[in-house]
Amino acid sequence: MSGSVDPTIRGLNDCGCCSGLQAETPKAVMNRPGLDAVGYRVGRHSQFKASMLADLSAAGATLNLKTREDDDFSIGLLDAWSAVLDVLTFYQERIANECFIRTATERESLLELARLIGYELRPGVSATADLVFTVEDADGAPDSVPIEVGTRVQSVPGPNELPQSFETTERIVAHGEWNAMRPRQTRRHLITGTEQPFRLQGTATNLKSGDALLVTPDSTPGNPSPPAVFRQIATVTANTTDGITEVIPQPPLPAPAPLPRIQREIFFEPGPIVRSLLNLKPEPVFNAADLRARGEIFRFRPREVFANLKATQPPPPSVLTFRTRAGVFGNNAPSFAALTTDVKNAFGRDNWVDRLKADGTFEQNRRLNDYPGEPPGSTYLYLDSVYPGIVPGPDSYVLLKDENVTQLFQVQDVTEISKADFTLSLKITRLTLNTSAGLGNLSIRGTTVFAQSEPLSLARDPIEEPLAGPIIDLDSYVDGLTAGQRVMICGESSDTRGVQICESATLAEVTHKIDVDGYTSLVLTNQLANKYVRTSVTISGNVARANHGESTGEILGGGDASQKYQAFVLRQPPLTYVSSSAAAGGSSSTLRVFVNEVQWNEVPFLESQGPADHVFVTRTGDDGKTILRFGDGLNGARLPTGQENVRATYRKGIGLSGMVQVSQLSQLMNRPLGVRGVTNPRAAEGGEDRESLDTARQNAPLAIMTLDRIVSLEDYENFARAFAGVAKALATWSWSGLVRGVFVTVAGPEGAPVDPSGPTYQNLLAAMQRFGDPHVPLRVVSYRKALFQVAARLILAPDRTADPQPVLASAERALRQAFSFASRSFGQSVALSEVVAALQSATGVRAVEVSQLFRDDDQPGLNALLPVVAAQSGPDLNFTAAELLTLDPRPVDLGIAP
Repeated sequence: MSGSVDPTIRGLNDCGCCSGLQAETPKAVMNRPGLDAVGYRVGRHSQFKASMLADLSAAGATLNLKTREDDDFSIGLLDAWSAVLDVLTFYQERIANECFIRTATERESLLELARLIGYELRPGVSATADLVFTVEDADGAPDSVPIEVGTRVQSVPGPNELPQSFETTERIVAHGEWNAMRPRQTRRHLITGTEQPFRLQGTATNLKSGDALLVTPDSTPGNPSPPAVFRQIATVTANTTDGITEVIPQPPLPAPAPLPRIQREIFFEPGPIVRSLLNLKPEPVFNAADLRARGEIFRFRPREVFANLKATQPPPPSVLTFRTRAGVFGNNAPSFAALTTDVKNAFGRDNWVDRLKADGTFEQNRRLNDYPGEPPGSTYLYLDSVYPGIVPGPDSYVLLKDENVTQLFQVQDVTEISKADFTLSLKITRLTLNTSAGLGNLSIRGTTVFAQSEPLSLARDPIEEPLAGPIIDLDSYVDGLTAGQRVMICGESSDTRGVQICESATLAEVTHKIDVDGYTSLVLTNQLANKYVRTSVTISGNVARANHGESTGEILGGGDASQKYQAFVLRQPPLTYVSSSAAAGGSSSTLRVFVNEVQWNEVPFLESQGPADHVFVTRTGDDGKTILRFGDGLNGARLPTGQENVRATYRKGIGLSGMVQVSQLSQLMNRPLGVRGVTNPRAAEGGEDRESLDTARQNAPLAIMTLDRIVSLEDYENFARAFAGVAKALATWSWSGLVRGVFVTVAGPEGAPVDPSGPTYQNLLAAMQRFGDPHVPLRVVSYRKALFQVAARLILAPDRTADPQPVLASAERALRQAFSFASRSFGQSVALSEVVAALQSATGVRAVEVSQLFRDDDQPGLNALLPVVAAQSGPDLNFTAAELLTLDPRPVDLGIAP
């Protein structure tokens, strides 16, 4: 085949049938770097045939074969061998392509190539969901309900879906009072004595504008005994919806002397248990574990402490109103100047309400301590009429007001008498006050008496701030919550009203506050990721983590010590793998194998295993079935001979099929006694199908580059990228104060976010700290999704103008493929030229006119380059995750150019 035609022979050949023939094989093989397939064929059918015909012509003088027609038997034989060589070189090229990770197309080839560098294709990982259990809380129900590991819950399938089973992976003890805990909604109304409005309980307060109030402000550290303040009402508004009355007072009047404080201090008379606790520390806040321990020492239950607090709660600071407004006896007496001479002489000037001044004029200056005939120091106060509503007592007060002077007195006695003075004779009420001090500051004519005091009940103030931050104050005492426990917080987003969201959180500490309110406070390990409308929030403590998959078991068969590498196949695929931080790949198998009831362990390879090591390896076939293979007696022990002595337990179910939506997990397949229901407030996360060939081509080299240890910045990125449940990763340097750290941005399969509270995030972070330098600051965050839009007009080939819709659909598919999550990288910008190239790659497109290219968060327009924010660290140690810019999922604005 490699010969050439001899010129001398060519000259002897008069027929000319061999002219132009020359050897075309073997063809030189040249491959540039980066190809998806390599060319390795030294020739094809036509080339082999041409070469053999050239050799035949070279030997033509001897053979004397002058014909080159295909129907000749000799030429037909050469054509047949050309076909054989064509087939052989085709398979030779296919074998050559299967020898490289980049070009291999057979899964088995890629598996074997990856194993040469110690890499196994990722089998996928099961999805994880947080299950919230509701248990019976009626009277007589058990205080606690244990929910064991393996409690199975099944999903309610949607259209074209199959039911998916999840099983709990942790044991919890559920309590009825943890079903739906509520955050604190109100706080005690604090009174400052300023112009603040007062919220009063009820709407039938019978208050009106101008009514008097006596306000006792709250004690503060800087002012432990602030005086009472006299206020008059400006407006009264009844809120029938909330059942309260809002009172806005007038500004306080200046007083020459402060009013005495009349309300008891905020205190209560607890029992000896509470008193002993409050004597232990000045701040009445106790860690839940400490309080429980003290209860065991002093023989009390923490719940009893808060029951005692509730029963002995003191009243709130006083706001008094006065239901009666009166005058002082004599305030309506006629002027002395208007009296007749006989009356003047009968009463005398010194005994009248009006007193003579030195200049001969009169003034209304007779004081309340200067009644005619009363001894000095008298505590009597004479009112201008009978007021039966005024009664004596420790909580009965009168407030006397004369212009800007106010004085407060306690009423010790009330008597109805007849009094004649100042030409008046009336049936009146006489009050006996607690003191005469201050009566000399008040005049008879100018004093208004506010009496018949009545306390008003203050309503609690609503806490209107959104629920946010790392601390949640509950609305009551809740027993049994412990540090390390996970809770589920659900409610309406305060940023996006009307949208219900949920998140899971872990408790760092649980404290109980022993004061007049008495409540439990939850301290979280991290701040809440969202802000919630407080009134909509419910908090569940009956939370258990569950993984996709259903437990099963089977007898694999009997061992045979005469066999090397004895193998079995699991009959119920697919085998479940769960997220784990123990392995560098991020997943661990749920398979457990017992031989003669002794557990054997799974290892990656049998090589280097000892002859007595009880180990096995697993391999997953293209059909998803798992094959178990045991040793040969040199590399791993052989199975001992026995009847049905090889048993396996495992879980079946894996991949994206387990990514159930919110509230789909609601069917309890094995209902523990006392459990009323179950749901998943958040969608399942972390599920991933087994590794595709394209993904394996990228990930397989990463294993040999990192060698299960993290040193360089590239190692952090490669390690994260090869971790189960992570589809993309980007590592950058960042600065935390004066220390340089590593900042890793990650994304889940198909662009799913990686939740910081989920197992994928937690296991990835733990694994990177385990295999890397624990002294290097490390932060892992989920990426930020960014979208852009395109508008373009296409110029089609002439033969496509009749029916342009297939071309438009093909062009949109080309755009979506080029700018999909799988095709783009973190921090990769989008250029106008890339968009044009993607559109022109569609069959039938001759030219493209792009009219708009812009990010969704920018104004519409035509940009040559769409920038993307890469991962970066900002001031105050604020870290910004990298963006991934992809095409907006809305229909692309594509049309035909005129």
